[in-house]
Amino acid sequence: MEQQRSGIPSFEARGELSLELVHVTEAAALACAPFLGKGDADRVSQVAGTAMRNALEGSVLTGTVVLSPRHQTHLPHGLVIAGGDRKVELGAYAVEGASQVARGHINSVSTVVAVELGGFARLPAIAQVEKFVAGPGARGAIDLDDSIADNLRRIAFAHNVRLQDLTVAILERPRHQDLIAEVAATGARIRTLEEGDFASSVMAALPGTGIDAAIGIGDLHATLIAACAVRCLGGEFLARLLPRNDEEKDLLGESVARVFSVAELAPAADIAVAITGVTGGPLLPGVSFESGYAETASLALSSRHATVRRLTTRHHRA
Repeated sequence: MEQQRSGIPSFEARGELSLELVHVTEAAALACAPFLGKGDADRVSQVAGTAMRNALEGSVLTGTVVLSPRHQTHLPHGLVIAGGDRKVELGAYAVEGASQVARGHINSVSTVVAVELGGFARLPAIAQVEKFVAGPGARGAIDLDDSIADNLRRIAFAHNVRLQDLTVAILERPRHQDLIAEVAATGARIRTLEEGDFASSVMAALPGTGIDAAIGIGDLHATLIAACAVRCLGGEFLARLLPRNDEEKDLLGESVARVFSVAELAPAADIAVAITGVTGGPLLPGVSFESGYAETASLALSSRHATVRRLTTRHHRA
């Protein structure tokens, strides 16, 4: 009440949903972090998914999971969460990089996105997407129909650095070998990642991560979840659906060569995103366990409030 009388609204009064979502990603991260390096990726996915679902059911939200990466079984596409009174659509990624956690590697995160009903992009169900992501300074500098070299030159110009000073994140996949060679030929530096379709996109849009661009072919749902975060960060995100067969080409029709902007990939008026680090990396520190408490690091993003919050939370244990 003191905050309201002084003219400074509380977080609850502001309705900053991203702060509610942080509790959800923290729960998933805390649940799976104890399995770091223990070799059981399925167990990591299971406990993270269960913890995220339980946290959502205990939240102020009622909603349907609209975006969910294919391998995520505990928060599947179409799942209805019966929580509180606020109705939303959800994009849930309980743990990106379960195998990273199991092997003790970096860059695993937990993420959830909430938008108003109908707020997610409805694109044809094509599994793979070509993407190019960069930070706010490079808005308007990317063209998917142009060469990698020319795109990187424009990004370097926008950042007032040399092309060879840029660092480009690319997932380490057989399908990306030619792309990696093309980027290497420009002189730009390359950060190859074993996992992190979502995390690499956010790193490219967030200053201070050491990543200037993220490119490659990824999962449709992970791409749309990432686009929501990049839009909140003011970054640039272009994508094109990649049909793998004639059936998917027919599904796309005249949109087969269409390039989608960040506004089309994340069209909601009110986007709330929470991201919590699990194993740590350039994006966020991982969960740490100390005497009597655990500590998490998170990002809370809101398009409605135009805020990017970094949160460090101590969770005291009985």
